[in-house]
Amino acid sequence: MKNLKNLDLTQKIAIAIPTLFFLSCITKRFIERFRFSTDFRWIYEYGSFGTLLLCIFLVIFSFANSILLLRDLKTKWLEKTLWLLLSSSVFLLVTVLMLIVMFKDFG
Repeated sequence: MKNLKNLDLTQKIAIAIPTLFFLSCITKRFIERFRFSTDFRWIYEYGSFGTLLLCIFLVIFSFANSILLLRDLKTKWLEKTLWLLLSSSVFLLVTVLMLIVMFKDFG
């Protein structure tokens, strides 16, 4: 495996995407405590909207970075597959969860 200094930009972004997605989900969870506060409700409102926008952006960017990895990365197929899975993990997670909700029988 390469050092962090020797990674391509798409590989560095492939590491950053799941990390930022995980941190935004944790932030969303901790912001919930400000929901019923009268003085700090604005933290909940702005924080909740900001984390939602970040999550949507990361899902789209995960798909786009995966395409760039397929196109530009010149490594062995196994390493390329692992980088692709890391980069597309957020997109695949959201897609699978949406499919589960779509096909779930609520009756």
